[in-house]
Amino acid sequence: MGVVLQEQMMDATEHVKRDLVHVFRTYKAPTLSLNVGPLGTHIRGYKTLWKDALQPAIDALVAEGLMERHGSKIALTEQGKEEVFAYKTAERRHPLP
Repeated sequence: MGVVLQEQMMDATEHVKRDLVHVFRTYKAPTLSLNVGPLGTHIRGYKTLWKDALQPAIDALVAEGLMERHGSKIALTEQGKEEVFAYKTAERRHPLP
């Protein structure tokens, strides 16, 4: 694999990691299927580079302790729920006067 292709794959993996977290946050779901439902539909729209980066992105999120695999589903761990959903809650809070 060439250096440029490796860099593109790393960028794609980071993009897909952010995208997966965004989908969990958007649907407020602790578990999503890779084959059906909102995540399955979303993934179908991925271009080839992103599809190739999907499994490495999931592996990275699993290694970070944010997600775990359950067959064809991925689920947020307790740490993942705190980080993903706390961020969205913090966005909605108004600053104190």
